[in-house]
Amino acid sequence: MSIARLAPEVQQIQQSAPFIDTYTDAATTLLRARPVEQHATLTMPHAHPPPKRWTSPRGWGARHINDDAPFNLWDEAKRDYRFLKKGAEYDWCRDKFGDGQIASYGWFMTIDTKSPPKPVPLTVGCMPVIFTNMGEKLWSLTPKTCYANPRVSNPCPEVQWERMTSPTKDQNIAILTALEPLANVRAIIYMPHWTIVELEYGDGRVYQPGSLPGTVGVRTTLYHHEEEPFYKTLSKMTCHRRLDPTQQSGASDPTPQDTTNYIQECAFVSPGCRLESGLGMVGSQNERVNAATSAGVKLWNINGKEALTVSHHGFLNSKEVYHPFASGVKIGEVFDERPELDISLVELVSDVSRKFRNDCYFQGETPKLLLRGSDIVKGSWFEVDGMSSGLVSLLTYAKPLAKPSEASTLALPSKTLEEPSEAMSSRR
Repeated sequence: MSIARLAPEVQQIQQSAPFIDTYTDAATTLLRARPVEQHATLTMPHAHPPPKRWTSPRGWGARHINDDAPFNLWDEAKRDYRFLKKGAEYDWCRDKFGDGQIASYGWFMTIDTKSPPKPVPLTVGCMPVIFTNMGEKLWSLTPKTCYANPRVSNPCPEVQWERMTSPTKDQNIAILTALEPLANVRAIIYMPHWTIVELEYGDGRVYQPGSLPGTVGVRTTLYHHEEEPFYKTLSKMTCHRRLDPTQQSGASDPTPQDTTNYIQECAFVSPGCRLESGLGMVGSQNERVNAATSAGVKLWNINGKEALTVSHHGFLNSKEVYHPFASGVKIGEVFDERPELDISLVELVSDVSRKFRNDCYFQGETPKLLLRGSDIVKGSWFEVDGMSSGLVSLLTYAKPLAKPSEASTLALPSKTLEEPSEAMSSRR
């Protein structure tokens, strides 16, 4: 089941975006202004099923619904993407997207254009694509240090794995064991074409330029040596902001959100609906302070007990859960916390539990199952529908592994780094 977000502030943000809606060629206002009742036809037996948004979305080589390229850039036999061929393929892109620069970065391409295509494809020839403004600089997804040297011998040339995938657990241990005499490793990120090794910062170790191996195992290897983790530095590499939500929405709140009471308006609540924690205790440092987040999915265990997933950081001051405001309906209380996963479990009040629907996630695909981080296949696409942004599509392309915390060190092999998302994450 699919419904549009009812909040006018979010509708205004979406219709003001420089792109037409991703899944139809109609103006966004026509898509998002439809009454909720019209979406009920999607669940009728005689209704036409919505077209699939993806072909083979689980892994590299997926094709988006708006990708009408008459070619496929994914080579399944070689497990890699190829470049556009000069001639018919290149000319097709020019005719379709204009004369802007087209660049390939191994597992995605960028296309400069003054007018993004309508509707917007997320792939071109099955290759992920990012449309950028003319002349806009796209930062490379590589660290800034110059420690890597291809002339330094490979410490573990026998460790081999398929292109565009991550090594196995045993292979990862072999890589870390080989690097141990050379560097103090804090984390390691297996990108599709190269590996990024994060070095411990502030431990007194000094590395000279060109002193570390430029190839480890089967991959080119680069090194990040800063206090800030590499993935956090990526926030500085984002493209120029095309839309300021606070200016487009006309709202006084600096972060416009979908504050619709869906229990009243639609008689149900679902993943993506706005939640608020209760206020901090009277007399405490956090008195009259609370936080907003959104609902996850409703789970059942083998004994039939139900629980709603929420973000742990949204309920630090109070275990009470409300929708959409703390002054609104109390829908439950947190009864189990997993701070290391940033997940808490909420016991819903019986009436709300009956009204909670996992089969509706606004414009996002309906959540169907939980996956361990280790089970997520590189190149897979996922969808989230945020209470401020609406629908956003995400691509999984790298596997990060971090040094375990002191509390868990005794339970892990000495050469193991653990995956931060190793525990369950819901597939959208």
